Amino acid sequence: MPVSLLAFVLIFGLVVIVHELGHFAVAKLAGVRVAEFGLGYPPRLVRIARRGDTEYTLNAIPVGGFVRVLGDESPNDPRSLAQKGPWLRAAFLFAGPAMNVALAALLFAVSLMIGVLTPIEGPGVGIYGVAPGSPAAAAGLRPGDTILEIDGAPVSTIPDLHALVNARLDQEIALTVRRDDRVLEEPIRLVPRSVHPEDQGAMGIVIGEPIGRVAYPPWEAVWLGLQRTGWTLVSIIAGLVAMVRGSIPPDLTGPIGIARMTAEVARTGVAQLVDWTAFLSINLFIINLLPIPALDGGRLVFVALEIVRRGRRIDPGKEGLVHFVGIVLLLALFLVISYFDLVRIAQGTPLPGP
Repeated sequence: MPVSLLAFVLIFGLVVIVHELGHFAVAKLAGVRVAEFGLGYPPRLVRIARRGDTEYTLNAIPVGGFVRVLGDESPNDPRSLAQKGPWLRAAFLFAGPAMNVALAALLFAVSLMIGVLTPIEGPGVGIYGVAPGSPAAAAGLRPGDTILEIDGAPVSTIPDLHALVNARLDQEIALTVRRDDRVLEEPIRLVPRSVHPEDQGAMGIVIGEPIGRVAYPPWEAVWLGLQRTGWTLVSIIAGLVAMVRGSIPPDLTGPIGIARMTAEVARTGVAQLVDWTAFLSINLFIINLLPIPALDGGRLVFVALEIVRRGRRIDPGKEGLVHFVGIVLLLALFLVISYFDLVRIAQGTPLPGP
């Protein structure tokens, strides 16, 4: 299995399994029968263990997991979720997304303890972005690198870099680069373009102040991790609201695009990969709480209606039909997004990201 695909499977699997653990924990605490906790998605490969009424299984599709509880198919069973009150069912549904927020806060704290890339004072020009398919990408430059010299000439400021690169367009240049607080032994060689896309420069990089890695002690990292979680939540929600209002064009990606972006992030370092996992976990929190049938948010809408109706449930058959239609529409949306992901990858268009 290629390293990039393995990184996607492990990261997406972690985010989904932690989500399912939230549902699992509340069901167990509430006395709801959990028939199965599965790693991956069916078909089943093997039963790992059985504890009480719960089977723990390993399944063929190695992404994520699931929890199967006794529900509306056994409404008279005292251990069925259908027998529980609306507030407990709401807690069961909300627990999965809540675990994704907790995971994100933990991961942000871990990345802060490892060390985050931060603008620092000093000579050099920092790289904050690398365009796919550009000379910089082909040469192996990464976000977080700092260019110190070009062909032996010092690069102290951004104007220095522009002057040195523009004097050597369409010629090979050698960059002395600092990466992760150490200067690379071998220079990075590339050919800056005189002809390039309008949204890119000669090398295809986004530049700014020099970059260094700053690590925080655990007591600071935990608090800063909580802050980053809150800022990321607000930022993603603001972006979704802007898309709904038409202020910005829709910019969505599916599993194919996420796998591609995960591979790109994995090449930039462990801390960035941990941050990316936290970002995905927050996205899963938000998406699952959208009031869309078949998602946790859509099911919570029916629980809220039951509370408003003072305990009178919507007929389970009708609710099931709504969720079935929701699943069909979500699968159709998934196929459409996946098609556009493939088109963007084929054309070399950057995929949306944090």
